[in-house]
Amino acid sequence: MCLERSRRKEGNPPCDGSSSGHLPRSIGADRSWERDAGMDGPLRGWHQAEPLLLLWIETCCFSGTPLGKILFFFFNVALLLTGAEQHAFDVSVWPENPVVEHRGSLWLNCSTSCREADARGGLETSLIWERRDNGSNWASFQLANITEWASAPECFFICDGERKATSANITVYRLPELVELDPVPAMEVGENYTFTCRVSSIAPIRNLSVTFLQGGKKLHTWTFEKHAEHEAGDVVVNHAVTARRTDHGEEISCSAALDLRPEGPLFEKASLNQLLKTVAFPTGPRLQIPPYVEADDDMAVTCDVVGVFPANQAEFDLTFMGTGLNVNVTVSGDTARAQAQVSLSNIGEEKLNCTVSLGPMVKSAVGSVNVYSFPEPSLEIRPSQVLANNPVAVTCDSPATQPPNVSLLIKNYLGRILASGDHLPLQLHLTAQEEDDGMEFVCEAELAVGGNTVTKRASANLTVFYVPKMDESTCPGNRTWVEGTRQRLRCTAKGNPEPSVACMKDGVAQAVDEEEEVARTHGGLYNCTATSGLGTTSRTVVVHVEYGPQLDESRCPSSQIWVEGRLQQLNCQADGMPVPEVSCTKDGEVYDTGKLQNITQSHAGVYHCNATNAHGSRGKIVTVKVEYGPAMDDSSCPDNWTWRGGTEQALVCSAKGSPEPVVECAKDGAAFHLGVLQHITKEHAGTYRCTATNVHGSVARDVTIHVEYEPEMDESNCPSNWTLVEGALPAFACKAEGVPPPTVICTKDGVSYPLSQGEGIPADSGIFWCNATNRHGTAAKSVTVVVETKPKMEESRCPSNQTWLEGTLRSVACEADGTPTPLVLCFKEGATEEFHQEQNISRNDSGVYQCEATNGHGTDRWTVTVQVEYRPTISLLAVSASLPIRRGTSFNVTCQADGSPPAVYTWRVPPASNLNYAGSNNVVTITGAGGQNSGVYECTASNKHGQHLSQVEIQVKDHWLYIIVVVAIASAAMLVLGGMAGVIYYLKSTACKKGEYNVRDAENSTEATCLNRERACDGDIYGIQLTRT
Repeated sequence: MCLERSRRKEGNPPCDGSSSGHLPRSIGADRSWERDAGMDGPLRGWHQAEPLLLLWIETCCFSGTPLGKILFFFFNVALLLTGAEQHAFDVSVWPENPVVEHRGSLWLNCSTSCREADARGGLETSLIWERRDNGSNWASFQLANITEWASAPECFFICDGERKATSANITVYRLPELVELDPVPAMEVGENYTFTCRVSSIAPIRNLSVTFLQGGKKLHTWTFEKHAEHEAGDVVVNHAVTARRTDHGEEISCSAALDLRPEGPLFEKASLNQLLKTVAFPTGPRLQIPPYVEADDDMAVTCDVVGVFPANQAEFDLTFMGTGLNVNVTVSGDTARAQAQVSLSNIGEEKLNCTVSLGPMVKSAVGSVNVYSFPEPSLEIRPSQVLANNPVAVTCDSPATQPPNVSLLIKNYLGRILASGDHLPLQLHLTAQEEDDGMEFVCEAELAVGGNTVTKRASANLTVFYVPKMDESTCPGNRTWVEGTRQRLRCTAKGNPEPSVACMKDGVAQAVDEEEEVARTHGGLYNCTATSGLGTTSRTVVVHVEYGPQLDESRCPSSQIWVEGRLQQLNCQADGMPVPEVSCTKDGEVYDTGKLQNITQSHAGVYHCNATNAHGSRGKIVTVKVEYGPAMDDSSCPDNWTWRGGTEQALVCSAKGSPEPVVECAKDGAAFHLGVLQHITKEHAGTYRCTATNVHGSVARDVTIHVEYEPEMDESNCPSNWTLVEGALPAFACKAEGVPPPTVICTKDGVSYPLSQGEGIPADSGIFWCNATNRHGTAAKSVTVVVETKPKMEESRCPSNQTWLEGTLRSVACEADGTPTPLVLCFKEGATEEFHQEQNISRNDSGVYQCEATNGHGTDRWTVTVQVEYRPTISLLAVSASLPIRRGTSFNVTCQADGSPPAVYTWRVPPASNLNYAGSNNVVTITGAGGQNSGVYECTASNKHGQHLSQVEIQVKDHWLYIIVVVAIASAAMLVLGGMAGVIYYLKSTACKKGEYNVRDAENSTEATCLNRERACDGDIYGIQLTRT
């Protein structure tokens, strides 16, 4: 950037782009140099600007600074490189179109593109100039005191003998000495006017514009582009307008603008502002004066103008007989009015002038007034005081008038004409009567003035003397006064001289014509007497005192008590004169006070009663209380209460009734205190009998109190130990006390059982954890349940078919399920004794037994069939033929045994071929007996309990000896068997039992067999029946 300090110090041209040296602007803005040189690209501009740039760099920036020297060196190198092949040159001047004030100075910078180092140039002009500085291919000139209005200095350079030049067109300007708006007069609305603006000594006029402004807005602008003269001159601009009301009070001005842009500045100057004044005066003034005025009277004069603007600026000049009047001016809208007072003394016609000026406008109006003379008339009564029935003369007269044509009238006080005429004086003759006393007579004079009649009057009174008289007009015989007003016992008497009047009431003198406040005691008869010097007269006066309505407690009690169901009426009567009418309303509706009503509670309330007569009205509030018997409902005594145990509560029960009932409540015959806080327990729950009583009766109401409390589980409703009977009531249930009823849930082995109140759950022994819950809390309890059952007999515990072994100790094998364990008793059908303990069983014990299982929960029955088994016993071993058997005889050997189960028969017989077995193998048939058939036939009957054998020896013979032998053998066998039985008995008694026993039927028992060593003794021994001896 340029160093401003260095430039100023050395006096070089400015570098800031001013009009005297704005080199960068010329270089950047004027591209014509490039076009003139015919070069392409950016270098073209450098060639054109070379000399000028050199000048600028050397002048502005080469003032000894290193930066300036470097720039100047590189700039010259660039010029050498770009201009090596160019031989033509150009000359340029800057600024090309300078603007300078008259008698001012400016700088011109001339430069060339010539490459000759010694190329020199100069300036040709008639102006005063001085070379200020120069360098290679450039020169700087200062032009001073420029006074020529049009000049074009020429810059030239000579290069290679060729001269080239260019001119700078200088614009010289002069600012106006004065911009003035001619004075604007007050303008009449609707008229045309011209505004004139004067601009003095300004140049160049072609750059001038003049603008009229009104109220801050442009009216019009004039320009002068076509003005050819360069010299300074005066400019006058006129602008025509039509005056409007809205223009009033606005500012008007004109302004001059000298626009030298873009080479120079813009100058503006304005005139002083002037206020516009517009006036409207469409019609002349209007003068208002009476046409005729009596002499020595003051006359009001009014002069106004209508439709003027501005009305407050209208000026009035009122003159009477050439003398100005003092006026009072008022303004209303677009009307201005002037008023004045004029005193008239001269008789005849006079002139009045009103002149109004508004701005430049003046208008006048002239009026005339006629002044006349009319003195007051006179009236005389002779004699003015006379006794009744005597003559009287009344005279009416008038002084001279101008004009003289006056008429006279005599009238009475009522305006009735008594006499009239044009001759002066006018007289009336009459005879005085009593009624003429104090009569006013009027003398009336009439004067015709300008078509109108002016009247003046004079009056006088006649006095007639007569004896006192009192009549209805002077002392009314009946009077009505209103209490509380102020009245006079006005009783006067006609008479002249005036009589004195005195009145008496009940022998007491009363004040006459003195105002008193009326009381009811003023009513009655008054005797009034009028007395004067001419006589006396009397009159009776009756006074009636009326008064407004009175509603007092005696006749209209403010509190009344009725009884529901009775026939009653509202008792409200008023005292007053005249008798008042009484009306009452309740809730806005009129109530019939004269009618009996069947009283209900709805009649209770506030009644607004009004008593009215001619003198006013009086209101009173009557409160009617309807008494009735007690009544209780849910609003006053709820029949259901819910309290929470442990809280403080009070039973509130009231009753509707009048008078207020006394309410008492009792529970189970015991009184309960109402409204008293009590600590609530479960015992408070129940039904209370509440009774409300007053003088009209009583009523009762049952009130139920529900006491809610948190759950409670005790032994009474949820025992800790339960013993239940399966299938029987009660089932297992756990109840909880609490209100509302708690929800009970019992849990066992992870399974929850919800229980409603009283509901059971399936019986199941074990421990249940029970919880009872309601909105007030929770209770928990452990319950141990033991389930007992009724006796139950079934096949598994009591087989319906049982098999016993004879000789064993047995009882009926019958048990029953049940808790507690049932007692089982069995009875054999047909037997009377109980079979309940082990017994030695015999075959007689077989049969049907009825068993009963019993415990505390019931009985079950079961039928058992017992089969007693026993070892076989051969009861029959018989031969069908007589023994001995004859040879060839066929016979049977039959073996029969009793045993249970039935015996199985086996035989041991002599071998023979003629044997056959029949039946159940218990019969042996021998066909054609022979000797081989002789022998012992042994029959063995066996079952699971043992065996029994029996033998028979059969001899087949032909004679009796054979039989004897057989018998003998049989006998021997019996002996042997008997011996064996003895041995067995001995062994048994010694080895097994203590004491002595008889062995019955033991010969073929298993023990006997064992003892006889007939078989092994390693099996079970079932015992044999023994009988103690």
